[in-house]
Amino acid sequence: MENKKDLSKKFWLTLIIIFLVLIVLVAVGFGIFATREDEVIIQKENGGNIVLNYSSNVSGLKLTNAIPTTNSVGIKKSEDGEYFDFSVDVMLDNAASIDYELSLVKDSKNSTIPDEDIRIYLEQEKSGTYTSVLEPQKFLPIGKDNEFGTKAGSMILTHVKKTKTATDHYRLRIWLCDTSIIANGTYSVEVVINGKTL
Repeated sequence: MENKKDLSKKFWLTLIIIFLVLIVLVAVGFGIFATREDEVIIQKENGGNIVLNYSSNVSGLKLTNAIPTTNSVGIKKSEDGEYFDFSVDVMLDNAASIDYELSLVKDSKNSTIPDEDIRIYLEQEKSGTYTSVLEPQKFLPIGKDNEFGTKAGSMILTHVKKTKTATDHYRLRIWLCDTSIIANGTYSVEVVINGKTL
């Protein structure tokens, strides 16, 4: 009878110890799981590239000794220094599309003509013919940096969305407007491109 009681006590004691060990293991496991930091996996992909190409050693236009010109004459002028040809190469990789924005930055140090007296005109080549993208207008700077990275003080020429790899050809012209009271002057701008992939 005594042996049965000792055996029963040992059995219950062993069972309680096993139960306590299990509780401790569960509590420790839960504690480790609760304090574990989330693992974040970031995969960087090359969405695509945008390249601005131009044939001259300058990336824009500079008017020197400009004389007042009507819009009808200004959009047809082809003398050296009065237009600037450039292209934009868009190469899509993993992105569904690329948006790019062309803008002008004025060189204030080398520009004597007021912004309201200058006329800016942008054309794009399509099927061998240049067609208007931006009708003649004065230099209109934006007031603050935008989402594409175009800086405050720049003038936006055009915004383009591309869904496939392609090359766009452009021609930029600037002239002194015929209503200007300035007899002549200088004006210098640089073409800048900014973009983002989607």
